Amino acid sequence: MDLTRIDLNLLQLMLILLEERSVTGAAARLHLSQSAVSKQLGKLRQQLGKALDDPLFVRNAQGLMPTPKAQAMEGDLRAWLLAASRLLQPQGFDPLRDQQSFRVALAETAFHPIVPLLPPLAQQAPGLHLNMVPQPANQFEQLKHGQLDLLILPRDTDPRVHYPWHVDHLPSELSGQELYRSRHSCLLRHDHPALQRPWDLAAMLALKQIHIWVEGSEFWLMDQVLATMGHKRDPGARVPDFHSAAVMARHSDMMFVCDGNFGAQLQTRFQLASLPLPFELAAISYRMLWPKLRDADPAHQWLRQFLLRQCEALRDEPGDSGNQ
Repeated sequence: MDLTRIDLNLLQLMLILLEERSVTGAAARLHLSQSAVSKQLGKLRQQLGKALDDPLFVRNAQGLMPTPKAQAMEGDLRAWLLAASRLLQPQGFDPLRDQQSFRVALAETAFHPIVPLLPPLAQQAPGLHLNMVPQPANQFEQLKHGQLDLLILPRDTDPRVHYPWHVDHLPSELSGQELYRSRHSCLLRHDHPALQRPWDLAAMLALKQIHIWVEGSEFWLMDQVLATMGHKRDPGARVPDFHSAAVMARHSDMMFVCDGNFGAQLQTRFQLASLPLPFELAAISYRMLWPKLRDADPAHQWLRQFLLRQCEALRDEPGDSGNQ
């Protein structure tokens, strides 16, 4: 194929269309009109599609569906564009002048503790933009392929945890660093009768528990540990996220467990009280992960160091256990 006959800017469009599966979504990301993106898609089909004898994208009820040929090209296309971007990057990074955008995914329990720490980012790097996206089911694959630039998520440090929930189970082909740690805490409404009685394991197990799904799984280390002790939590409800659990706890006698840093914010927002977990579990480690291709990227390095500095406040919170 003669690359001189192909507008290489159209390859960036192709990658965005592979991610968005929608002309509307691609237009929003590129800050263009839908008609402009449709015209560029026509050029992409005329140049690359014609050379490959493939339409690349077809319309259906869900939006714009890539053909098998286009889907097979995604990994190589992403790697090629990332390599080209690195070649054109300046050797240094000037946070006051450079303009870059990063796609960042955060777990629910990391979002609310970390996002309030970000206002200084606008002062120190006014041109740097963070696109915050929901934590995807295939988060590690998206990191490996460069669809995400940074992922922040919790993992257990307790050696009793099953695969894949321990910090040592994170993919070795990704780079990572710990931001902070947090202990578990029990949350219940601020006027709960249990607050007036002695608090121990028996008192906790006497309360109905709100079970929360995390990363598509209902598995919790505490259930495994309690089972080895001959105990089981009494499930009062199952909810998809911690905010739902907080609302439910506020209006019932049920309780739920989460990490201390996030729990401190839920306490204020939902009028909840906190009690310590009445048996020993090692701390939760909050880690940031990124593609190894970004290791030496000056802007990415600067962003990681910024987050580490900002998270010093979280490392000093009562929910923190230190970096032991």
